[in-house]
Amino acid sequence: MRTRLLIGTALALLVVGILLLDGHLAAQVPPTWPVFGLDLGDWLRNGSLCTALIVVLTLLTVHELVHLARVRGYRPFAGTAQFFAAALVIGPYVSYNLSPVTGGYDESWGLLWLALALAFMFLRQSARYRTQNAMENLAITIFIIFYTGGLAGFMTKLRMEVGGQTGVTLLLFSMFIVKITDTGAYFVGRAFGRHKLVEWLSPKKTWEGFFGGLATAVLCAVLLGNWLIGAGWLQFERRLLPSSAALAFLGLLLGLVSVAGDLAASLLKRDAAVKDSGHVFPGLGGVLDVVDSPLLAAPIIWLFWTRLCVVHG
Repeated sequence: MRTRLLIGTALALLVVGILLLDGHLAAQVPPTWPVFGLDLGDWLRNGSLCTALIVVLTLLTVHELVHLARVRGYRPFAGTAQFFAAALVIGPYVSYNLSPVTGGYDESWGLLWLALALAFMFLRQSARYRTQNAMENLAITIFIIFYTGGLAGFMTKLRMEVGGQTGVTLLLFSMFIVKITDTGAYFVGRAFGRHKLVEWLSPKKTWEGFFGGLATAVLCAVLLGNWLIGAGWLQFERRLLPSSAALAFLGLLLGLVSVAGDLAASLLKRDAAVKDSGHVFPGLGGVLDVVDSPLLAAPIIWLFWTRLCVVHG
């Protein structure tokens, strides 16, 4: 438990530090560095560190999923999965920074990369294995690409579409709610847990912990969200609900998705008959064990902040 807390705290501080630095760069106006009509200073300011962090975590997660798949006897194309998963994360960053040249932000990059990935995998399969396990190899590789880069790409989309320090603030705030759900569920479940949630999949999870996690997520979302609004960090530009109700709704959604993301990763690990997806973080397991819930939550977070409740700082 002590190792888990130390490693978890250190990892959280590292991630928060990188994202805060990314937000700090967004607020600066360094000299322009024009190269072939592009301002490289803008490329540095506009989400470079945030995108790099998400890419690193995505590539590590791909590596672990490829290992799990191979333990099960599948043959995913590891290099292909890493390249196209990274491309899905980088796509929104590139599209946003090219918008002064192309004339607008284009959201079609994701589908383009998935189409290219599928075409390339057909060629790889034909050249290397011919018809042997073709559907399995293609399916497991495209699953890994979408599960990692496809979902993580919504984090980049949020950062780029909202922009600047506000984009970083929303990403940090939302991911905090996702992870605090686990903390609330752990302590409530440990104190009051009696009834198993899904015993065959995750024996330690209880219904009491589940509802405790949801309550923690809703409470933290409302209190912290209203504090950010009151402090001037965020302002609702358009909303479907009053701020407190909207934040409570977000907390409930992220609480549910947090549990679902954790159970989804447990399903994959159970199938491969392993306890942890890896051993990168002592006491925490692998990267997938850390990002399972944020991955599944990323599309919800993007949809909420860019389509349901548009904000600016």
